[in-house]
Parts: sequence; structure tokens; C-alpha cells
Amino acid sequence: MRFYRVYAEITNVCALNCSFCPNKPQIARMMELPLFEKIARELKGKCKEIALHVMGDPLLNKNLRAYLDAAALFSHKISLTTSGFFLKLHDKSTLLHEAVGQINISLNSFNKNAKKLSLEKYLEPIFELIDYKLAKNGGEFINLRLWNLDAKNSEAVFNEAVFNAIYKKYGVKIDQNNNKIAKKTLVHFDELFSWASLKSPVVEDTKCYGLNAQIAILADGRVTPCCFDYEAKILLGDANKESLEEILRRAAPMADALKNGIITEELCKRCSYRLRFKES
Repeated sequence: MRFYRVYAEITNVCALNCSFCPNKPQIARMMELPLFEKIARELKGKCKEIALHVMGDPLLNKNLRAYLDAAALFSHKISLTTSGFFLKLHDKSTLLHEAVGQINISLNSFNKNAKKLSLEKYLEPIFELIDYKLAKNGGEFINLRLWNLDAKNSEAVFNEAVFNAIYKKYGVKIDQNNNKIAKKTLVHFDELFSWASLKSPVVEDTKCYGLNAQIAILADGRVTPCCFDYEAKILLGDANKESLEEILRRAAPMADALKNGIITEELCKRCSYRLRFKES
């Protein structure tokens, strides 16, 4: 068992309603700290990083520092992905805890939900966090995500407004050819993607990194092959009741099939994200 990334959802709550996300889970959950500690212990030396989200925003877990402390105890690096709306719920030393390798801020969240806030006010705590990191010469990455690229360039106006705000603050001109704001502080571009759904059309078979480069563990402990399976349609086991090693040993045939582009699960058949791994 060795992964690039394990998703451990410490909350499934995000408190937003962004248009690019599917319907949220009906029952709000926080992962119990003892369960996270068990997961961190079992994964020691077996993954490059643990990402503390699937559907939820980890910053809405009020006990975030305790989870980061547990990760550090077992020598894990943590990836925090957040909408950016809740940065002020934690002090900056928590957000850039020793265990945090990177914090990803989804700027797309700003103009894809109904919250009334100016772009200037939204970016203010984000820039404060960047300033804090630069002042202490921190080794963490801060990635400002603009994962909204499409063939129509439909988010060009919003993206340009972000670029202008960055230029006003840091004097750096950002575009797709230059994404560096400062040391380990970047604007990260990617294409808009669709969440896999059983209602989506079937796509051609291609290899997949689920169960090979990643797995996901939902807030209630259910284990799934990847972060797209936020409802555990492909339930591999329960991390509360079994070790991850036992669960993944049982799932080994599926891991081998996915690695070889043999797609058997209905949700996987309808996952268009797999097409990004298609060999030309």
C-alpha cells in the first residue's frame, strides 16, 4: 500500500452552494479525531500527502489544529483545500502549521455562489495569509486556484479582475504564461471539470489512478477508490472497523483493473476525468 495522496475528509460541510459542485451530503459530519489519528498512524510512510477534504471545507472543522498535530506526529504532509471564505476562523499559525505542505484556495468559489462580498474583501484575508507566509519565509506552497478554463474562455472577466488585484497588491503581472506571485506562491490554472455521476454518459475506457495513486476516506469512515466518489457508491470498507491494509487487500483486483484501463464500476464508467489520462 503506497499512495501519492489520500483524501481524509475531516468534514463534509462547506457552507457554500457553488454551481460547479454536485448536491451536498444530506447529513453534516465531522470526522472524529480518534478515527483520523488511526488513519494517520496506518498511513505513516505510505503516502506523500493527506488532503483533508473530499466535499467539505476543512477550515470549518473548529478543531483543525488537533488534526494537523496528529498528522505531524506521524510525519505526514497535509494539503488543505478551501474556498477562502473561512480563513479567519483560524489563526495563521494553524493554517501554515508545520504539517501543512500546501494550501489551495479555490478562487472559483467567489463568483459561483450567492454570498454577497466584494472581490476586494474576499481577497483581503488571502493576501494577509500570503504576506504572513512571505514574512516568515515559510516553505509551504500557497496555490490560488483558477480551475475554470474552458474553450469559450467564459471566466475571462473574473480571472482578469483577480490578475488586476494581484498586480495592485504585489506588482506582478499574472497570466497563463506567468503564474508566480512570489516564492512558492502561485496562481494555479486548470480546466473546468465535471463531477462523476451515475446520471452522466458512459465514456471510453482509459486507465485511472484511483486505488493506485489515491484513495478517499469520507467523514464517517467509509473508504472509496477516489475523491470523486463522495457518496461512497463504490464502498470498499469502513475505516472505523477495519485497517486500511485489510480494506485495500480486498480491493486489490479492482486496483489492478483500473491500472490497466479495465473499468467495471458504473460510476467509474461515467467519470470523464479519466479522459485526462488517455494516452495519445
